[in-house]
Amino acid sequence: MSDPVIDPIVRRELLLAADRDTVWSMLADADGLAEWLADEVELDVEPGAEGRLRWDDGEERRAVVEEVADRRRVVLRWWQEGGDPSLVELTLDEVDGGTRLVVVELPLAVLRAVGERLPAIVVGDGPAAGGVGGRPVARALACA
Repeated sequence: MSDPVIDPIVRRELLLAADRDTVWSMLADADGLAEWLADEVELDVEPGAEGRLRWDDGEERRAVVEEVADRRRVVLRWWQEGGDPSLVELTLDEVDGGTRLVVVELPLAVLRAVGERLPAIVVGDGPAAGGVGGRPVARALACA
């Protein structure tokens, strides 16, 4: 019997009955993020900002905001103390009746492995890139 394959990439998609501006307000600042992502958030949602997210169960993650595309996308790198970092992308799309929120978390170890195997990598938005924007991925590869 073969070992089960565990996909290191986490992808969640939510259809929200709210317009994109309303949902953006839940992504664009610490108070909004504390409403749904973590119990306590200390993070300015702007490129280069560093902060912390804490949960009531004691979990804590440090975070760095990599990219912000107004009313569209937030990309951050986060990690637990002593743990490996992940790249997290939160993307909003307008759909009939509301907004789709797509959350993708990609461990940087996966990007490192890809970078070691390919002499050159070109990534951009879209299905071929798994929805991860080119600049954050390129930076993540450089930092990995």
